Amino acid sequence: MRLEGASALVTGAGRGIGRATALALARHGVRVTAVARNRGELEAVVGEIARAGGAAQAFPADVRDRAACDAAVGAAVGAYGGLQILVNNAGIARHGPLAQMSDDDFAATFDTNVGAVFRLTRAALPHLARQGGHVFMISSLAGQNPIAGLAAYCASKAALDQLSRCLMLEVRQQRIKITTLAPGSVDTGFGTTAGLAAEGDAWKLSSEDVAGAIVDLLNTRDDAHLSRLELRPLRPPKS
Repeated sequence: MRLEGASALVTGAGRGIGRATALALARHGVRVTAVARNRGELEAVVGEIARAGGAAQAFPADVRDRAACDAAVGAAVGAYGGLQILVNNAGIARHGPLAQMSDDDFAATFDTNVGAVFRLTRAALPHLARQGGHVFMISSLAGQNPIAGLAAYCASKAALDQLSRCLMLEVRQQRIKITTLAPGSVDTGFGTTAGLAAEGDAWKLSSEDVAGAIVDLLNTRDDAHLSRLELRPLRPPKS
């Protein structure tokens, strides 16, 4: 894909992987619509992009809201004339034993990690089909590996993995790529367990590692499609 002048929508763009991805895409000439709930964090990202000479707009929204999902896609298309890249990055985790988890926490986890992806991607597909596009699903190795205390999160990422596989088969003939990225531990503080917190983040992947993988995949030949990528730290934490 030609990145210069392309339009991308990135969710969870205020911090972590989403922020790093928005900045990395902008450095390559992509015009970014940054979506997250925190307006201040979004404006900081957009300001950094603007100071570097890039193009970006902030769209504060809760991706669990269907109307907000439709509006975010509309904003990207309206501002930049189309949409070629969608990065479904927004996600949450609720820690604790399943027996102690509330219905609200369980529902919020699935609605953010799976429901919002469904709604945003559905809204984006007609635009992505016009010129060929690329959807990135930010999953996790937790979708394939159980973790005590993160049952809802692990289950939601497993559901996202399967949603992505099915969608890939549905839209590949429309020249839309669906790529699932499944990183291990990333130095965002997201999902850190008490036993590993004391070791610091030096052993983990960085947000920029994941963002760099997205840029590399976008630069892959248009007729080549890598549908899943797993990323792991080179060295695991000390036991």
